Amino acid sequence: MTHDRATHDGTSSDGTTHGRMTFTGQVRLALRLARRLARSRPLARSVAIVFVAALLVMAMFVTLRTLSLSGEQVADNEMGRFGAKVGYGSGVSLAPGDDTFLTDLGARVRQAGVPDAEVVLSATDVQLNIAPARNVTALESDWTTRPYPERYDLLSGRWPSRPGEVAITEPDDVRTPVGRTLTVLGDVRLKVVGTVDDRAADTTNLLLAPGTWAGLDPALSAGFPVLTAQMDVMWPGQRQQAVVDAFTAAARTWAQDKQDSADAAALRQEAQNAVAATLVTRDQLIARPQKTWIERTPAGYTVPSLLVPTAAVALVFGLNGRRFRRTAASLTSVGFSRTTAAAGPALAALAWSLAAAARGAVAGVAVGIVARLLISRLRDRPAGPVDDLATPALRLLAVVLVTGLVAAAVLARTQRDGSTRPQPEDDSAPRTERPSARRARDARHLLAVAAWCVTAVYATRLDSPPQAMVLTGILITAVLLIVPEVFSAVLRLLPEGGPRRRLVRRRLAADRARACTALAVLTVLFGASLGYVTLLDTLIRTAEKQSYPAVLPGQVLLAGHQSDTFPPGEAPLRAVDSSGTLDGLPRTEARYLRAGDSDNPRMAVREGNDGSLLAADSPRDVERLIGRRLDPEQTSVLREGGLLVWSHAHDAPTGKDARLRLVVRESDKPLGRTSQLPATAVDVAPAQWRTGSDGITLRATASALDLPIQPHGPVMVTGVPDAKARAVQQTVVDAGMDAGALLIHVEPDDPVPPAALLATAAGLVFLALAAVLAHPQPDPHPAPLSRPADRRRHPPAVGPPGPAQPARRPHRGEQPARPDHRRHPQRGARRPDLRFRPERPVVAARGTRRGDLPGRSPGRRPLGPPAPGHGGAGRVTGAHAVDEAPGTRAGEPEPPCATTRLFASHG
Repeated sequence: MTHDRATHDGTSSDGTTHGRMTFTGQVRLALRLARRLARSRPLARSVAIVFVAALLVMAMFVTLRTLSLSGEQVADNEMGRFGAKVGYGSGVSLAPGDDTFLTDLGARVRQAGVPDAEVVLSATDVQLNIAPARNVTALESDWTTRPYPERYDLLSGRWPSRPGEVAITEPDDVRTPVGRTLTVLGDVRLKVVGTVDDRAADTTNLLLAPGTWAGLDPALSAGFPVLTAQMDVMWPGQRQQAVVDAFTAAARTWAQDKQDSADAAALRQEAQNAVAATLVTRDQLIARPQKTWIERTPAGYTVPSLLVPTAAVALVFGLNGRRFRRTAASLTSVGFSRTTAAAGPALAALAWSLAAAARGAVAGVAVGIVARLLISRLRDRPAGPVDDLATPALRLLAVVLVTGLVAAAVLARTQRDGSTRPQPEDDSAPRTERPSARRARDARHLLAVAAWCVTAVYATRLDSPPQAMVLTGILITAVLLIVPEVFSAVLRLLPEGGPRRRLVRRRLAADRARACTALAVLTVLFGASLGYVTLLDTLIRTAEKQSYPAVLPGQVLLAGHQSDTFPPGEAPLRAVDSSGTLDGLPRTEARYLRAGDSDNPRMAVREGNDGSLLAADSPRDVERLIGRRLDPEQTSVLREGGLLVWSHAHDAPTGKDARLRLVVRESDKPLGRTSQLPATAVDVAPAQWRTGSDGITLRATASALDLPIQPHGPVMVTGVPDAKARAVQQTVVDAGMDAGALLIHVEPDDPVPPAALLATAAGLVFLALAAVLAHPQPDPHPAPLSRPADRRRHPPAVGPPGPAQPARRPHRGEQPARPDHRRHPQRGARRPDLRFRPERPVVAARGTRRGDLPGRSPGRRPLGPPAPGHGGAGRVTGAHAVDEAPGTRAGEPEPPCATTRLFASHG
């Protein structure tokens, strides 16, 4: 046979050179390999986690954008159909029955050339006649003109139009049907004419008809000293300065008649500036939309949007790592370069990952839109706009692409560096490491030590939810850095009590990288999900600590209207005494260690602290105030002239012989200090009336030390059943007085964490579970458990079938035979065919012997270049020999080659 010129010169017609290939040829070959390997069903199934991750990221984006309103929506909620407003917060406040200011203001605005202005009154302390008492907000305007068309929607009845009529925004909260009378402020009766849906909030508002506030009895101010109304002048937006000047002139006139008001005094001096500062236009609100949850909490979306896709792609490469390495080894054994052999499966996995991410992004948008509608309905609020979907989708694909390329580079390096180094079967056997690997390991150990030290130090300073999230991230990093060591330790401790356990242990030892990768990814996913769940729990616990009842169960506090620290007025005391509900129950007066001007009093505090102190007549009164019994030591401290400090207070004393000083000061100026006093801590349940206080002592001790003390303070009634407490508060409400002067025990509402963090935590938990359930198809050709190094060092011969020589074990140090492009004796001179044609595996018919199975057809071209010295008889000739296929005998045809099995399994 004769050689053609291409074969003789060693150059193929497609520009490749035997043993060497151009970059373009390598890329083309790698893409062809990737296209063939992408047909693998296990690989397609393993990228399901990428699909779920992309779905979660995009669904989170759409959902979190739903929770924030646009500037236009904010303007519709606050300004309705108008373009500007001014007045609220200027200092003008109207008492019940005051109509002179509104009349003067309306006339001045019309003279300014704005005839279509509307005045909206707002009173936030309108008390419902129920027990436990609570306040709602009342809004007065001409509702028939629909000032807020996008916010308020009429559900039933009609809009209020005559004085004394009202529409209720939450009919399920205030259970007064249309046509009935709603009683507020003691004896104010309003006729309910409609129910309204407030699309911007779920709080109860009373929409009053024009003239209702002016028609109230001015005597209500005696029973409700803090009951006032503020106003906004709203108009389309033209002639803004003229409207501001009109409001300023009306405010000056109103302030002339209010000589005893601090707000009126400020208006008389700086009315123009005070009014101009309240001007708000629609353009300003549109330009300042609500800050989205994505911007407010980067840990809620930004971090997961980068972390989750990265972990998902890493998990795909980790779960398929063994298959990829075996595929690359098979391709290398038939003559492909290690870079091309590693790029084929890596590009196939990357292509599947990008496709899964794109489909997951589309599905995530659909899921997010459904969740958007559901959340908007559950919250009973309008959904925020969803725009700029391209940015998160492109960022998602970019993260998947970069992570896939990095994983492919790691695979190529592993194939290049580890192809000639056998791995020991036993995990406890010593390993030879390259200097670079040893340096990387040492650096990882140093980083792990540093991360654990930072974790230990940071944990002692943890006092806020953001710091808890930072600690979670540091802890996850510390755990990731020691995953290989933890895996090795667990593997050594894993018993081999039976064949199954021995099989598991050796399979894990044979594929250590895959197990460590899976552990690392699961650590990240579970750590992030548990971190967010911990954050939610921290937020809930923090809210619970900050939300506590006004008084403890069984207590009723009689205090002043202005503050819980003031004594009660005569009118509430007369109402309580006339009811007889609290007759015979013990009453304790709590006095604060302060005296003088209420705005700048002289007060006694612990040295180095700002908390106020209480005083009671006896240790028994102290027990009634704090709602618990004192032990003998605490009682002894009080009788010896000492102080009990709340255990949750800053710098609470510890030990039996603790002592402290008290400082008397006025503002920040110290006036004197006491000698050392005995002190001890006492556990108390939190209550609102004691907010700002640090501890308690006896009144006799305060008098002996000449400390400032109130002449009278709030009165605490103890031992009151819940029914009697509600009854006595109802008595005060019916008498037309502010129920804030009589506090009863009401359990606070359960705290609700931010919806954005709740959605993130739920999504990460779902993703972690999906990662656990996601696994590729079991390997149809697992690697042998014995002598894995021999298989890697000496790949099987690849060539046409023929009589086989008896297998011999190669000598130590022998290198496997490398394929070349020598002429095949049976087929003449032919260039190597790089077009892979997967063959069907040969199945023996029933009754046939192994020696009867045919090999590959002589007419079928080989999948790769033949090995050097490969003759027609199928022997390997030359200086080096390789093992034959396992299980063959001399004279028998060998089974399909490794590459054929590879493409048959991936087909």
